[in-house]
Amino acid sequence: MYRILVLNFGGTSSKVSVYEDEKCVCTQTIDHTSKEVGNNSSSLAQLKLRKEQLLEWMSGLGLTIEDIDAFAVRLGGTFYGGDGGTFLVDGDLRRQVDSQYTPDLPPVHATRLTMALVDELQEGLAVKRPSYTTDPSSVDQFLPEARLTGHPLFRKRAAFHPLNQRAVARKVAAQMGKKYEDINIIVAHCGGGVSVGAHCHGRIIDVNDSSGDGDGPFSPTRCGTLPTGQLMHLCFSGEYTEKEVYTMLKYSGGLKAYLGTEDLREVERRIDAGDEEAALVFKALAYQISREIGACHATLCGKTDAIALTGGMAKSSRLTDMIRERVEN
Repeated sequence: MYRILVLNFGGTSSKVSVYEDEKCVCTQTIDHTSKEVGNNSSSLAQLKLRKEQLLEWMSGLGLTIEDIDAFAVRLGGTFYGGDGGTFLVDGDLRRQVDSQYTPDLPPVHATRLTMALVDELQEGLAVKRPSYTTDPSSVDQFLPEARLTGHPLFRKRAAFHPLNQRAVARKVAAQMGKKYEDINIIVAHCGGGVSVGAHCHGRIIDVNDSSGDGDGPFSPTRCGTLPTGQLMHLCFSGEYTEKEVYTMLKYSGGLKAYLGTEDLREVERRIDAGDEEAALVFKALAYQISREIGACHATLCGKTDAIALTGGMAKSSRLTDMIRERVEN
């Protein structure tokens, strides 16, 4: 039997699990406050926080790192291109991962903390455990025509949530009594970033760039697609630095920009209390996700077998009901 520790770090949570061979024996989502993982929190500070919480969780299970045989880690934009799959994190891949970890600066994404944390966990171990990653965020299976943006100086970038999207697509296919490679499915990952992908017989042939400075629906903190002309004028207005604009796009947009909070649950509480602005912004969020799903339906030539909603925001029945009203027929 092999015991595997799974580490899936996101912007607002750490999802951790222990597997024994192919069986999940325990899983936990550790939520983080905006203060803990905010834009002013260094990578080293976030690493220490997540390490302490992980070890506390493992201790409650009666486990130590010595009991772990391997790590399964979620990594971010570690390379561009490729059909995905599972990779041993070593060689050039490991060197690239190491180059992205900046202890004294906030992480571009929490996935860039993972391997540094794995190293700390294994300090003192006589035999280091291997680490594997599956479907990093740069899986690229785009249609040739989907790669063009409108100008050759700008490229279509693969930066989304293929790990979660493909896992959910496979699960839906199994529920339908089919294989992932046999169906067309649209998967909308609705979390800290929103990515909506068109899956055609096992290949993700188009998806928006959900990294924060890309396109698609807005999210709790990310702007998504903005009017390019207005953005251009803002950038050259002299009122903002490049860093300030980047922060605006990635960390201070979306729900946070409109309502001052990135917590969808807080937005729903405001709606229930009669806040009309909160209700409008919430409706716009559902609308933009639905519109992106419609675009993927066109990508699949109108031949969609299923639509799946996943990610933290998909826990909101209010949001999923609004999306369903627009797309289920």
